[in-house]
Amino acid sequence: MGTRVMLAVVARELKANAKAFLVWAVAIALFNVAGVMKFEGIASGDPEAVRKLTDAFPKVALAVMGISDLDMSTFAGYYAVLEFYAGIMAAVYAVALARNAVSREMVDGTYEFLFVRPVTRTRILTAKLVAALVCAVAFVAVNLVSSLLCLGLLWDVPGLSGGSGPNPAAVVWRFNVWLMALLLVFGAIGACASAVCPSPDRGAAIGNASVVVAYGMGVVYDMFSDHEAAVAARVLSPFRYATPADVIAGSVPVPFVALAAGLAVAGFAVAYVAFDRRDLVPR
Repeated sequence: MGTRVMLAVVARELKANAKAFLVWAVAIALFNVAGVMKFEGIASGDPEAVRKLTDAFPKVALAVMGISDLDMSTFAGYYAVLEFYAGIMAAVYAVALARNAVSREMVDGTYEFLFVRPVTRTRILTAKLVAALVCAVAFVAVNLVSSLLCLGLLWDVPGLSGGSGPNPAAVVWRFNVWLMALLLVFGAIGACASAVCPSPDRGAAIGNASVVVAYGMGVVYDMFSDHEAAVAARVLSPFRYATPADVIAGSVPVPFVALAAGLAVAGFAVAYVAFDRRDLVPR
């Protein structure tokens, strides 16, 4: 009986998330198609001119646009910038998924129909988060497949294949692993905020604010990355737990990977405890 209810909850959540997922999937696919295909024009031009144009921007502008310390004339550098924006979209989407998983019944006023079932709140939340995880994995899959399909059209670009730089397909895979990690971290933050706050709107606001703060701290880190104090900004920005250079090189900054894992585990743990104790009637 309990398993059947959980499967029904997963199916219901997937159905409820389907429309939003389709919008996000189309948006991320079109973004990658437009972005990756535009690299063909950059690569066929003068790489030195691209570097000079980038260097002409103030450092703060480069940090805001996610271009700091990246060579836009190479595929790896260009794709890193694209994934910076994809990461922001992923963070916002993760917060929305978590908020819906935790607070949908409070918002819709349907909690009395779900929580009278002979299933614990913990199992219900697990089923809802499983559905959210499926949507998150599908989001990354759309990003990965659309990027690889576009990359397959660029093998005639000079220097893209067989060059001295990192393998383009490997770069795409690495950034999508990074994207999945972002979804988990911000999903945990969103779930925690939504479960702890008595008001669904307040929980959503805190979750979205965490994305803004993380972006801002990422900009601060990019501007002052050569300063020791920048470590504090990096700690506050999951976007920079692995820098673009780390991802491109395939290196793993162990302390920040541990921090990301700790945030995810702690966020979901607090969400489960708060969800089990919360008053289901919004105030």
